[in-house]
Amino acid sequence: MHPVSLASFARAKIQTPRFRSSLIERSELEQQLGSALADHRLVLLVAPAGYGKTAALSRQLERLPAGYDVAWVTADEEDDLPRLLSHLIEALEPLDPPWRLAREAFLEQVAQGRLREMAMTLAGTLEATGVTRGLIVLDDLHAVADVRVFEFLDHVLEGLPQNWTLVIAARVEPPLALWRWRARREIAEFDEAALGFSRTEVQDLWRLATGRDDPEQALRLLDRTQGWPAGLCLSLQSFKASAAPLVLKGTWHNRRHLFDYLATEVFEDLPDELQDFLLHCALLPELTAPRCERVSGNPRAAELLEEIERRRLFVTVLDSDTLTLRLHELFRDFLEERLRRLHPQKMPTLLRQAARDEADPIRQTLLLLRVGAWEEAQQCLAEAAPALLDLDEESQVIRLIEQFPADIRAVSPFLAYARGLCAWPHYQYGTARSAMAQAAAGFDAAGRQDEAQRARAMQALGMFFCGQMVESLRLSQEVRARPMDLETEALSELLDFWYEGHHGPVDGPGEHLGKLVDLLTRRGSAELWLRCIPRVYMFISRPGVSPQLQRLVDRARTAAGDGHWSLQATVNVMEGWLLLWRCRLQELKATFQKIEEDARWLGQPEALRTQLLGLKVNYQVACDDRDAACATGDLIAAQAALLDQAGDQPLTFLSIVVRASAAIGDWAAVRMRLPSLDFKARENPRLRMFIRTLHAQLALREGRLDEALAELRDLAQTSALLDSNCLDATVRTRLALAELAGGSPAAAWRALAPLIERVQASGDVGQVLITGVQSLSELSLAAWGHAAPGEGLDVLRRWVETARSFKTAVQSLPRAAEAHHEGLSERELEVLALLAQGLSNKLIARALDLSPHTVKRHVARILDRLDLDSRMQAAAWYHARVGS
Repeated sequence: MHPVSLASFARAKIQTPRFRSSLIERSELEQQLGSALADHRLVLLVAPAGYGKTAALSRQLERLPAGYDVAWVTADEEDDLPRLLSHLIEALEPLDPPWRLAREAFLEQVAQGRLREMAMTLAGTLEATGVTRGLIVLDDLHAVADVRVFEFLDHVLEGLPQNWTLVIAARVEPPLALWRWRARREIAEFDEAALGFSRTEVQDLWRLATGRDDPEQALRLLDRTQGWPAGLCLSLQSFKASAAPLVLKGTWHNRRHLFDYLATEVFEDLPDELQDFLLHCALLPELTAPRCERVSGNPRAAELLEEIERRRLFVTVLDSDTLTLRLHELFRDFLEERLRRLHPQKMPTLLRQAARDEADPIRQTLLLLRVGAWEEAQQCLAEAAPALLDLDEESQVIRLIEQFPADIRAVSPFLAYARGLCAWPHYQYGTARSAMAQAAAGFDAAGRQDEAQRARAMQALGMFFCGQMVESLRLSQEVRARPMDLETEALSELLDFWYEGHHGPVDGPGEHLGKLVDLLTRRGSAELWLRCIPRVYMFISRPGVSPQLQRLVDRARTAAGDGHWSLQATVNVMEGWLLLWRCRLQELKATFQKIEEDARWLGQPEALRTQLLGLKVNYQVACDDRDAACATGDLIAAQAALLDQAGDQPLTFLSIVVRASAAIGDWAAVRMRLPSLDFKARENPRLRMFIRTLHAQLALREGRLDEALAELRDLAQTSALLDSNCLDATVRTRLALAELAGGSPAAAWRALAPLIERVQASGDVGQVLITGVQSLSELSLAAWGHAAPGEGLDVLRRWVETARSFKTAVQSLPRAAEAHHEGLSERELEVLALLAQGLSNKLIARALDLSPHTVKRHVARILDRLDLDSRMQAAAWYHARVGS
């Protein structure tokens, strides 16, 4: 499946059905329904199948006065709450709602159970949308089994703005808190009595259908159908088709049986070609000429669809550029049952054909599940999983996995692989390791070597991050011994990057990162970039890594394109580390603002928040802002406690906190948290070295000079080999202080000289500043005598001056408002200018050669930075502050 096809949902679900003129006017019903849509918070149409709920709504929507906007969603059994809301968000897009949260983040938080909060977010967005009167229509809501849908809708109704109405059409009363809205008289309800035809309407219908008055026949028809619109329609069609007197026997208590009987009579009266066409296409959720032609094999599909529409064969016509029909649910059931009875051998083939022709991977997988094509469904899901994750559709992948029988889930390599991919973004490395091991074994048994290689490469990474470093390297070498595709090779380079970062050689990470960037640039998807690059900034101070990080930032930003916000946010964090290392203060401040906006837009995801806090605490240490560093460190520790403890992430972030505490001289915090690191870091050579550094600093602090000197001298022999962030800089500055305390300034300078030389060559002063301003100050004020060369001391003093000016410089930076109108960038001002002219997001995108996704994000930033709620307020601000 081509990833591009996953970018849009089944658009037919959000197309308002087109009204087909009826034989008679139903003025009383239309007047009541029109008044209800204008005056009530909730409009409910509840009646069995065939009562014309969709027809009544579509007719009324076409007759709405000017100023109404409609978002229509047709629900089906495939919909759970996230999927239904996905369609609703897309249905609202033409109204340019000023979302303050990415769609992916909104749906993720819904999946996490934050229903009330997200319902209020939706209600607030609706209120800020510039519509005079808005309608949200949820048709066929009875098809939805997810009880969360109704809990969410209850919350939405509580906050629904006065100018919006929720309209629900269903066969049974939805489990909402209807008593509340009935008590407030804010609900209008239409049941069988309201939707059924009256005696007068049946007489009019008979007259117009037959060309003559016959009150007795009309009354008999009314008695038998009880005013059921579908029964009336079918009866009259059968009468016209046979040209014989209408014979009605008994009262029709079971409308389904009536529908089947009459549909059979109508169906059998159709030309053979049309019967065959309908049977072949009945499995399609929507009928379009290209899809019907492929499924049925009939080149006259377009003409036959027009014939179906002309004959009014129980279909809804959707409002689309090309003729698109949706079969009435009962008629589709009838056709499927007839197909199963007459041509059972064709069902699997047709279901598979429909699945092959389905662009939506969720529908495609469900079609294959219907036919029991377990292996094909598994493969379909596994192939689509990376692309779905590319769109942050992880919850949908998990839901589909759960649709498979338990015995298949237990052994399927495809489903195990998909589970492993879903666990990876949440740092659930233990789960990913186990799932990928199962997947690799299953793929090997099936002879699927490419898939087995990819799974083993991911398994090796999971093992590494769970502390099984030697075993992971051994497995990775087995992977490298066999043919690898691009993805497997990229994952193998990533593992070598991490392994050599923890074990050496010193230049290993830089070399492997360069190869990884080359591979991802060749053909890596946004999802693969995002899988590979988080936290690689850890080895930024190793030779060659900083230039490769810059390449990574540039290439990954291109791969993210317009709309992959998670990857864009990760790239912004990476860029922040480069700016910190280079002490580019003004740009760093702007990057912090971008990352904060990323976090808000993405719903404050834990991974991004933790990475931002890790960058921020280092920045605060460099500024010597001790109070802020302590507060941020506490937040990181709290976040780390919530992460999956099977992986190394909690340990990594805890080490950031302890290192920052040591850098600012908060030794109480170091002593409190060090035991946890000591216990957990036994299998990690880089962290063991870091812990030894902390013990040596404590010894120096507590006057155990000989112990500190012995440990630091030993560490200095290999600290460059295992350097991460500022490990080597910390060892050398603390060793210099210990040597000075021992009366050996020459030895102290020998410890500092390699660090000064390296930083001077790279220009990356940030790695020294985050070791702590206090230590640098002590070194600059030491009595060096003749041990230190003058130019070397000048460099040391400049570091201290940079550190001291860091905080002041940041505080004195001119606000972006002085240059760019309240913090707006030039691009955002361009977007705002066009918005103020009344242009939609699509037109703004076309004018500026951007995607609508990017324009939507710009609008959110504009509203955030100006502290406004709506596009109208933003337009007014622009006219008042910038220009007419």
